[in-house]
Amino acid sequence: MIRQDGIDVHAHFLPKRYRTAYHHLGTPGPDGLAAWPDWSVGRALGTMDELGVELAILSISSPGVHVGDDRAATVLALGVNEDGAALAARHPDRFGFFASLPLPDVDSALDEIAYALDQLGAEGVVLLSNYHGTYLFDPRFRPVLDELDRRGAVVFLHPTSPPCWEQTAFGQPRSLIEGAPG
Repeated sequence: MIRQDGIDVHAHFLPKRYRTAYHHLGTPGPDGLAAWPDWSVGRALGTMDELGVELAILSISSPGVHVGDDRAATVLALGVNEDGAALAARHPDRFGFFASLPLPDVDSALDEIAYALDQLGAEGVVLLSNYHGTYLFDPRFRPVLDELDRRGAVVFLHPTSPPCWEQTAFGQPRSLIEGAPG
């Protein structure tokens, strides 16, 4: 194996509150996968060491934090962002994190941007390619994009299931339909 020390900016973490929220909804795994992967700090650090990754920027995978209603999404976003900040504080040389936003609730997303970037020390934010079929270029998301631009924030764009994925996934993980080839 060729060892290349570096930064992994596409590293997911699955805090208990995130898994619990989706377990209560009966979701078998993240965004169309058959099961929730086992995730632990120890396993993540071991894999990073094995692969020569010095620093991982953690983020929540699709389907994101909107679990059905805006209030629950706001609470879940706050919680997973605080979980990410706690991991980064415990392992500052190994982990950073991208904050999750409770979109499509724009007002709560703006509040979470301020809290996550100003108070929690997030490296940036993770945005999904669409939120329940509404894409980021929709005018209702303009205030969020403008605020991120005003701050010069790093934005990590993650694919998620597109509308009508049942007709377009062809047996593949549905979030891959909106992912970039590579």
